[in-house]
Amino acid sequence: MIAKRIPGYLDNPVRQNLWRAGHAHAGVLVLLALVGILYVDQTDLSDGLRTLARSSIAVAPILVSAGFFFSSLSPRAERPNGMIALVYLGAILLGVGAVTLGVGLL
Repeated sequence: MIAKRIPGYLDNPVRQNLWRAGHAHAGVLVLLALVGILYVDQTDLSDGLRTLARSSIAVAPILVSAGFFFSSLSPRAERPNGMIALVYLGAILLGVGAVTLGVGLL
């Protein structure tokens, strides 16, 4: 879209900002998830809580990034659509996983 100068990205600051946020959050949260998943196996949590922590930490980057990308798919988007709720769902899952992991490491 940038190289071919396709209208809808370069002339749309909302879309630029949301896509930039999607890529930035993906990179940071994937690194956090990789480190967090390594620590899950070092906890004394039950198998169910380990699965909860591991799954929620791993799914959070996908949901957060998808929320940013899908909320601005339309080239004429002037504000995020309802898919932005995926960002909040991902944040909640990341919080649940991080707290579960933190309690397990104590």
